[in-house]
Amino acid sequence: VARMLELDDNYFKEEERCEFKIPSMMKRVWAVEMDVLTHIDRICMEYGLTYYAAFGTMLGAVRHNGFVPWDDDIDIYMIRPDYQILMKVLSDELPEGYYNSSSYSDSTHMQPLTSVMNTKYIITDVSERKKFYGCPYICGIDIFPLDYIPSNEEELNTFRNIYTVVYSTAREFNQYTIEERERYLNLIEEMCNTNIDRNENIQNQLWLLLDKVAGIFNKDECEYLTYLPTNICYNPELKYKKEWFTGVKRFPFEYISVPVANGYDELLKITYGDYMQYDRQRGRAHNYPFYKKQEDFLIKNNLM
Repeated sequence: VARMLELDDNYFKEEERCEFKIPSMMKRVWAVEMDVLTHIDRICMEYGLTYYAAFGTMLGAVRHNGFVPWDDDIDIYMIRPDYQILMKVLSDELPEGYYNSSSYSDSTHMQPLTSVMNTKYIITDVSERKKFYGCPYICGIDIFPLDYIPSNEEELNTFRNIYTVVYSTAREFNQYTIEERERYLNLIEEMCNTNIDRNENIQNQLWLLLDKVAGIFNKDECEYLTYLPTNICYNPELKYKKEWFTGVKRFPFEYISVPVANGYDELLKITYGDYMQYDRQRGRAHNYPFYKKQEDFLIKNNLM
């Protein structure tokens, strides 16, 4: 049976940090996210895998020894070879009821990353919520795979082209006409020297193929790592020196500790500039709090 983190009741009180009010429910959400992370941590230790706090979670660990007060989620990085091992074992190793949403465990998953959640459904049974510190929401952690990219410009361009075609076809597949679909699938089969089974879930096959394409370069032949969807679609300058990830240091994080890559200073500067300066708008990828829609659903159906 999964043991929950032992948290002091005082932890769940509304609190002000850095002149920002953190509601009691957000504290419960944080607790559930830390709980999910302890399971990932245990699985990684068991299989000898390394993960690193990413984005706002890394910033929070270094600057606050916990969550950035106005942040509401936990993100981690894993380098592709370790990520792929985790994908094989994750569903079996998570406690019952926890949910792993990835292309490996759920054929409807449409993203190049993995989300691990405490539950697949909003918890409407009040007594069930006790398991999760009174939190009714689906809360989780995003795992971002990092991939090696070649320094050779020509190789990099060929790689980017192949990745882009597979990625955009996987993402936009339902928007295409039948003719367009066939044209892209033929192109991908030729580029990747593979066969796509037209009688099976084509999109899922494309997402799984994307991960294969992403992982074709290895540590020995490359200087840099990146999160490919961001690097290729939005910011080609986003890349990290591989030596920044050669070791980890554990930082206290609220009630637990998280591993932070040894090159955290450079990693944080790339993402946040002067990262010791507070900026509440920086790094906002979604609306705060992320559970607003779930909350609206519960209120609307008198399930709070």
